[in-house]
Amino acid sequence: MVASRLIERLDRALVDATDPLQREYLKAERAGALARLGLLADARFALQGLRTQNQRHRDALLSAWIHLVDGQIEHFDTVARSAADKFARALADAEAAGDAPMQALASAWLAMTAFNASDLPALTRHVGRALRLAEPEQHAARARVGLVLADAYRFAGDDAASQTWYLRARAHASAEGDSSMISVLLYNLATHRAGHIALADAFGRADAEQARKALLEVESTANYDWGTGVASLSAMVPVNRAQLLVALARYEEAARLFDDHLERAAAEGMSHRAARLLADRAWCHVKTGRVAQALADARAAEATAATQQDPDDRAAAFARLAAIHRHGGRDAAAAQLQAQADEALALHHAEQARLRRALDDALAALDEPDGVA
Repeated sequence: MVASRLIERLDRALVDATDPLQREYLKAERAGALARLGLLADARFALQGLRTQNQRHRDALLSAWIHLVDGQIEHFDTVARSAADKFARALADAEAAGDAPMQALASAWLAMTAFNASDLPALTRHVGRALRLAEPEQHAARARVGLVLADAYRFAGDDAASQTWYLRARAHASAEGDSSMISVLLYNLATHRAGHIALADAFGRADAEQARKALLEVESTANYDWGTGVASLSAMVPVNRAQLLVALARYEEAARLFDDHLERAAAEGMSHRAARLLADRAWCHVKTGRVAQALADARAAEATAATQQDPDDRAAAFARLAAIHRHGGRDAAAAQLQAQADEALALHHAEQARLRRALDDALAALDEPDGVA
């Protein structure tokens, strides 16, 4: 089964390894694989053993592995921003050890955290380093940086470039036997499509046929995770499904999914989008006649909508809140919120253009035209 290929390969390598430090490196790689599968308790137990061993070895590369695994555990537990600090320490230790493969891998993870933080200079810097240092057969680093570029280009509105990088990332993940990476690829693709459709729906421009296709993709992702044993970030798929159900006017179903999974999704790293998701749930309550619940969610969303990090989230929240106020006959409040939505949407489009230029420039600066050996 795909889920166990990477673990099985590492277990075989551990049996064959005779060098004590090499065994610790393999144990660390295995602990990271466990974290990415969502087996966080097992990963933490393994990490503690690695720390104990490194008190004896005092090895810079093993220290790098320990920081990398620690960051992966934090990321797949709560998508914590502090994971970036762990990846930065991994990179520093890898540089001290003079180990280019670990530098490439840590840089790929730092590129991911930079993208999540909307830090464009850091994103292009880490992407460039990862692609320069990762050899063609270094599948883990190339899969990770490929995923980052795929996500970044899709966010930038360049679907053709995004698809190219998704295919490259998936090829490297398959070669690595990393089912968790394939799961993330499927999830991110479905998430971006769901977010795009939900944004259009908030502005009254949803395409029902696209929403139906995207819903099938989200359900396929859930089925893949169930079939391969991937357990990380389990609440995000149902939330994506709820957003698409809103676009399909299946409000009762959407509200139930929001009720069941919003709290867990916030703990898994979606708290920065809470206002947008609360506004979606408020709209469900409006359409199903639950006035008290609609007012509670709308007020909570309106209180924090402007603080959301990404302008597309702000645009979606404000547009949905404007629709709620229009539905209640509060036209002046609706007009003000719609103006804020339009302003945020224009900023989103400007940021997309800026991101596309930065990514194109970063890849053009590499020896390979497309950054791939």
